[in-house]
Amino acid sequence: VYYSMTTAENGSNGDGHANRCKILVPEKLSDDGVAILSKQHDVVVDLKLDAVSILKEIGKYDALIVRSGTKVTRELLEAGTKLKVVGRAGVGVDNIDLAAASERGIMVVNAPTGNCLAAAEHAVALMCAMSRHIGSADASMKRGEWARTKYVGVSLVHKTLSVIGFGRIGREVAKRAKGLGMHVVAYDPFVSVEAGAAVGVQVLSLDDALATGDFITLHLPLLESTKNLINKERLSLVKPSARIINAARGGIIVEEALLEALNKGRLAGAALDCFSDEPTPKHPDSVSMQLAAHPLVIATPHLGASTAEAQLDVAIEISESVVIALNGGMASTLVNAPAMEEPVLRRLQPRATLAKRLAKMALQQHMAERTDSKAAFSDVTIEYHLRDEKEDTRLVKSHVIQGLLESSSEVPINIVNAENTAKRRGLTLKEVRVAVSEEEDQYISVRIGVERELKGRTLGGHPHVTHIGEFETDLRLEGILVVYRQIDRPGQLGRAGNILGEAGVNISNMTIARNAPGNEAMVLLGVDSSPDEQTLKKLRETVCENCEPSVIQF
Repeated sequence: VYYSMTTAENGSNGDGHANRCKILVPEKLSDDGVAILSKQHDVVVDLKLDAVSILKEIGKYDALIVRSGTKVTRELLEAGTKLKVVGRAGVGVDNIDLAAASERGIMVVNAPTGNCLAAAEHAVALMCAMSRHIGSADASMKRGEWARTKYVGVSLVHKTLSVIGFGRIGREVAKRAKGLGMHVVAYDPFVSVEAGAAVGVQVLSLDDALATGDFITLHLPLLESTKNLINKERLSLVKPSARIINAARGGIIVEEALLEALNKGRLAGAALDCFSDEPTPKHPDSVSMQLAAHPLVIATPHLGASTAEAQLDVAIEISESVVIALNGGMASTLVNAPAMEEPVLRRLQPRATLAKRLAKMALQQHMAERTDSKAAFSDVTIEYHLRDEKEDTRLVKSHVIQGLLESSSEVPINIVNAENTAKRRGLTLKEVRVAVSEEEDQYISVRIGVERELKGRTLGGHPHVTHIGEFETDLRLEGILVVYRQIDRPGQLGRAGNILGEAGVNISNMTIARNAPGNEAMVLLGVDSSPDEQTLKKLRETVCENCEPSVIQF
């Protein structure tokens, strides 16, 4: 189907502007979304275009709206010489080259909220269907059977639902589960116990949440930190009578471990909407296919967002954002930073890099000193000691937010979306500006809550940490660092060196800071490779005092 929609005859975009922009839509978008676009701009919807055709045509267009099927590559963006905005009708933007878009000043917007309710409802539907054997009973009826005694289910009322990932979707699932009379607990390292209690949900550690739940539902993005999170060891914590639901992403559960648990009776059932290998029929010999066909599994083909209402909401959300961007506004769903002039970027980038790495280090220190159920934080202070008190610090501030939140965010965080992301996560950032003279060093400090303040400066364009609380140091923040505290006494460093050496971890550089002889010392070791958990355990038991050694990779 090919058609062009234009509503104004006089060339106005509806706001009195003379130029109407051209928008290309090569994938399905609801008529309501197209109508929003066509009120002010010219829209071409052509579902026949393949990648080669889009590449040939894109030079004519000011905007491009895609779903997951179109790869928006650097080559495509460079061919789109008129492109101002790329819209992604959905949440994930992994099919868009964000770096290339930012370099060319092309705004990228997505639709992060449109399918939240649909995904939550699907998770609850899977839980209900699994608890009462709906799928198997339906298939039995269609075979002409009447097997009432074969499909005795379990009730949901008074059962405990463990929500792993308490973001937008997880909260909507919890709300519905409480309406079913369930007790709800949750795990999310970025949600405090107090925040959970405010909505009637008990926040636990991951292991405790897994061990507690009669039903366990996953609502996490697929990141390096969440890939294979539910492995064999963690599945061993789950009650044999428990049932697990995954309507989030394939890859969060180790599928081999899940299959083994089901086969050996260590798990009562699973309901899966997503798999590591999709579509499963294209991977007939995969573990994903074995799970989809398993008698204890209810399987659906990634239907979490597949409701007419969700598709409509996504279309409306992305269309409104694209119109705002084309009309010169700043859409709240922007996921990349606007282009900056090269001289300004060159001057600010080293300081922004420093800010991000200080924030990342502050987060690692914070997490190392707490159990995951108490690791949430809501207040961060950034202090700028600058010669120009009026210097624009938005880029630096956005990099602090990046360092704090990017490990748990599915969407890239940048100068455009950093403030909204922090606000949505309940993070309050206080900025303090201090003017310094020409003779004084310019530096930045980051503090989480009332904890140790981390200070740093740039030296030769490179980021250096100069203070960690009361400990004065000077170390370039690059590569891999092992950071820990110890009692300042003879032989400590030698013991640490032996432990790392036995594990094949080479120390490339080091610094030790102490607050007084024989008191506490802060150790920062630059290493060539990350030590494994066993090595960190030996460090903790041998040289660390009341703290977890942390590994920070820049």
